[in-house]
This record gives sequence, C-alpha cells and structure tokens, in this order.
Amino acid sequence: MAKSGQLRVLALAGALAVALAGCSANTTDTAARTEGPGTITIVDHTGNEVTIPADIQRVAIDEIPLASTYVAYNEGSAPHLVGMSDSVVRSLENTVVADIAPEVLEVDTSYYKNGDLNVESLLTLDPDVVFYNANNTEHAAMFAAAGIPAVGFSTNGDPIVVYQDWLRLLEDVFQEPDKMDAVIDRGTAMVAETRARAAGLDAGDKQSVLIIYNYSAGVLRVAGETPFFGYYWLETVGADNAAVGAQGGLAAVTAEQVLAWDPDVVLIGGSGPAGITSEQLLSNSVDGLDLSALRAVREGKVYSNDLGMWSWFTPNPDAPLIANWLGQVIYPAAFGDVDLVEQTQDYYQQAYGFELGEEQALAMYQGFFSNE
Repeated sequence: MAKSGQLRVLALAGALAVALAGCSANTTDTAARTEGPGTITIVDHTGNEVTIPADIQRVAIDEIPLASTYVAYNEGSAPHLVGMSDSVVRSLENTVVADIAPEVLEVDTSYYKNGDLNVESLLTLDPDVVFYNANNTEHAAMFAAAGIPAVGFSTNGDPIVVYQDWLRLLEDVFQEPDKMDAVIDRGTAMVAETRARAAGLDAGDKQSVLIIYNYSAGVLRVAGETPFFGYYWLETVGADNAAVGAQGGLAAVTAEQVLAWDPDVVLIGGSGPAGITSEQLLSNSVDGLDLSALRAVREGKVYSNDLGMWSWFTPNPDAPLIANWLGQVIYPAAFGDVDLVEQTQDYYQQAYGFELGEEQALAMYQGFFSNE
C-alpha cells in the first residue's frame, strides 16, 4: 500500500500510520500564470510547477483529508467534488460536515480497492485535477503516468500554518487571490490570543501534558518529542510534553512508561480515531490498559473532544478552535472566561456560513463538559 502522510494518522478510524519524512509547505510566490489555451501553471507544495485546467469542473481528492478545508474554501459547500477515499468519507459521516455539506458524503469512492489507489478507476471519473498528499511520491508518479493533473498539499508542520497554506493553494488553483483573508486572519488572531494568555502564566504553573493519539491492538501511541501536530499545540498553550524521551511524532510506549511520566493532564486525540475515550480511561474500562494510578486519572483531568469538521489536532479550518479549548482544560484559571460554545458558533458562521446549534457545539466538547 502507498505511503501515507501525517494526516492519515487521524483519518483512518481505529488505526494510526507512520509519519512520512518531512516535506514543508512551499512559501514562495505561487500565483498562477496562464500557460496556454485553457490552462494555468501554479507551484504546489512539492515546489514543482503544475499545469492544470483554468476552468476546473471535476475535483478528486486522494488520501489527504482535505474535505473540511475544501468546504471552508467554498463557504459551506463542495462544488465540483467527484471523488475521495472511502475511509475519509466514512469518517466524515460522523461530523458536522454531514449537516453543512452533505454532498461530500455522496462522492465516488470506487477508485480505492481495499484501501489502495486504483488509477484506472479514477480515470473513469474524468477528473480535471486531483489533490494529493505532497509527501506521497508514489501516487504522484501514478498520476503523472496516467496524465491526470495533480496538485500536492503538504501535511507537515504547525497545523495552523499548514491549513492556511492549503487555503492559499486553493486560491491559486481556482484563481481567487486573497479570497480567504478574513477566515485566515480570524484563525491567526484566535491562536495569538491563546499564546498571549499562556505567556502570562507563572513558570510554576506550567503543566505537563500527555497526548494519547491512539490505542489499538494493545499498542499505545502518544505525542513524542519529535515535532508533530500535538507538539505544536502544547507549545501554543505553554504546556510541557510529558513524554520525555519518546522518539517520533507518534511514539509507541508502554503503560509502565506512562505511569512513570505521571502527567498533570491527559488529552485524547479526538473521538473515533483514538480508539479510546476519556470516559473509558477515567473508569478504567479500556481492555488491556490500566492507567488508573495516574494522577491525572485520579483527579479527573483526562479530556477529549469529538469531531467537528475534522479532528482538531490536525490541520483543518477548525484548528483555531482547539487553542482556547486546550487553555481551558490545561489552565482553567487563565482561560475560564472564554465561552467555548459561543466562540465555536460564531466561528462556524464566519468560516462555513453555517448556523451551528448549541447542542452541536456542545457535542464537539463532549470529553470536556461531560466531566464537569
């Protein structure tokens, strides 16, 4: 099966994949230029020039869970989208995407056979362009051989920077410069506010936090010391990573090692993909995993969130919302005045043009509010 990028870690429910070698987003001027009749040329996140149709009517997405960003770019809809991988579509069934843009769930998934890309099947969809994980050179070669214009989206780095780079690249693809300025500025401001509050904390108040990404088949994976999505969020909120010495962004560790770290707070990386819930950890009902002796468990400081548009630890337009949520669960005294539900409803109105109900917003924070 083809290599998967960092985002596939949280895209496949109940399983995690190994992170690929780094490929940072292109930060140079990527403005499109006219190449010939009916085409333009852009620079994607591989750093390569890509010639694509000027009038795109059929879009396929390969592997990378770009759907929520695509919906945000299109202000709450998914025009021209004809295909995605089945695993991503199935994951989206349990998100608010089903309410905002239900057409996403109706796209073709037949070009994946047993999880593997089938280019011949993809060609039957007659896509004008395919969006793929820029790290996946194998798939890139397959698209090139089939003559399918393909635009690579980087998955590595700070989630806030990555999803904003995705939006900018979509601006280039669809020739709509500066379209996402307001949404990007809003997200940047939300994260900056969190950083400012965290900077005002006393050194003695700093908390050690363990992020559990997944527990599956008896293997526990946590956010290690290698920069990965959780690494950047802990840095944003001014917390220490409890997993000292754990190598890799997704480090496989034993329960004994977690007990030795004894973090102040435990975060679980989103509903579904983690394989466990905060309630299960707090009630010591996870088969084969006993962390009941942890201080965080004894004190009830184990939290998770449900899926909004996508898992909030990963790059997607919901990413700014996790900043103040992290602040409240890790440093409640400093962030207690933030109305998470109101903030989420307001953000969804701006980013997606969607009036999010109070119950929908509360459900996203189920691992937090249910422990109050």
